[in-house]
Amino acid sequence: MTDVSSPAPDEVTPPAKAAEATHPAKQPAKQQPGMPAKKAARALGRSKPRKVVPVPKTARGAADVTPLAEKAVAVAPGTPEIPAARTPASPAPVRRIRVVLARDGAALHVVEYGASDAAVTVVLAHGWTLTHGAWTAPARALAEDPGASVRVVMYDQRGHGRSSSGLARPFSVDQLAEDLVDILDATAPTGPVVLGGHSMGGMTIMALAAAHPELFGERVAGVLLVGTSGGDLVPQAPPFPLRDRLRGRAGMRFFAFGERRPSAFARGRRLLPGPQTKAHLRAVRRGLFGPGADEAAVRSCAWMIYNTSAEAVCGYFPALAAHDQSGQLAALSSVPVRIVVGDLDKLTPVGHSKRLAAELAHAELTVETGCGHMVLTERPASVTTPLRDLCRAAVDGPPVQVRGT
Repeated sequence: MTDVSSPAPDEVTPPAKAAEATHPAKQPAKQQPGMPAKKAARALGRSKPRKVVPVPKTARGAADVTPLAEKAVAVAPGTPEIPAARTPASPAPVRRIRVVLARDGAALHVVEYGASDAAVTVVLAHGWTLTHGAWTAPARALAEDPGASVRVVMYDQRGHGRSSSGLARPFSVDQLAEDLVDILDATAPTGPVVLGGHSMGGMTIMALAAAHPELFGERVAGVLLVGTSGGDLVPQAPPFPLRDRLRGRAGMRFFAFGERRPSAFARGRRLLPGPQTKAHLRAVRRGLFGPGADEAAVRSCAWMIYNTSAEAVCGYFPALAAHDQSGQLAALSSVPVRIVVGDLDKLTPVGHSKRLAAELAHAELTVETGCGHMVLTERPASVTTPLRDLCRAAVDGPPVQVRGT
C-alpha cells in the first residue's frame, strides 16, 4: 500500500519562506531610496519560486497516518495567502489519502476521515459511475461527531474516480467484493467495522457476505444498504412484463456496443450537452433525484457520472445485470442491517429493497419520501443516522444472534 497526502488550505507555506528554502544563496533585492513602488515590487519579486517537497516513500503495507496539517506541500507561483478570517472556527476532521493495491495490481484511491485509533471504523462503497465523493457529507458528519469515536474510510471502486481498472476482466461484482477485502485488510485490520454501500456498493457488500461469511459477526459488526438490489436489476426473461424485458435487452445491447467501441461511445457522449448545461442537469435530476433536491447535489452527481470513463460505464452494466445474491445472504443475519431507499428511486426501485428486507427478517427498512436514487446526497441524514446507530451498537451492543437453521 502506498500513502500520499493531499493539499489543504491551511498547509500553504508562506511565499517568502518558500523562496528562501528553494534559493538559499540568492539574496533578495533591496528597495533603493526614491524607487517607485511598482519598480520596487518587481525588484523584490512578486512571483514566488515553487517549493517542491518530495512525498516520503513508504513500504507496501505501511500506513502513513501523519495528519495533513503536519505535512509540507508544493506552493505554486503567485499563490495568495489564505485570509485568517476564512479559517473555520472548528477544525475539520483529520483527512488522509492512501492508495491500496488490489491483488491484480489495481490502485484503489482511499480517503479517510477521523482519528486512526477510533473505536469503530466505517467503510463506505459507492455506486456505479460515481466516486467516493458521494459519501462525503455523511462521512464528515460521522467523523466530526464529538460524541462518537468513528473513523470513516471511503474509496473509489476500480475503474471509477482516481482508482485504476486493474487487469481483471470482465468487470464483476465478485471482483469488487475481493477489492473490499483488500481495503479492510489495509485500513481496518483490527476493531469493529460497519459497512455502508450505495447501489453497486451495496451489491459489493452482498457479494462479500456470500464469498466471505466468516467476516460477518467477527470483523463486520453492522451493514447499511442504500438504494440497492439483490438481483434481477435488469429483467430480460419471464416472468417480468414484456415492456421491462425489452427495455433490459435494449440496455444490454447499448452498453455491449459501448464496451466493444469505447472510443465511439466517448465521442458520442461528448456531442451531447454536458453538466455545464441546464438541459443535462435537468436530465440528471429527473433520473436520479426527487424534485426538491438541492442544485449543488445534482451538479456534483452529474460531474461524477460525466467524468467516469466509457470503459467503466459500459463494462460494469453486464456485471450489474448478472448480479444475483438471492438466498446467499445468510451471513448478514449475524449483524444488524439497515436498508434505506428513496420512494422515487428509478434505478433500484423500492421493490428491490423490500425483497431484501423480506429475506433479512431482522433488517430495518426506511423509505425516504420525495427522494430518488441519490438519497444519500439528497438527504444525507437518512444514511448518517442509521450509520451512527450501527456504530453505537458495534461498540456497546451485543451482535444479533444467527437465526436457527
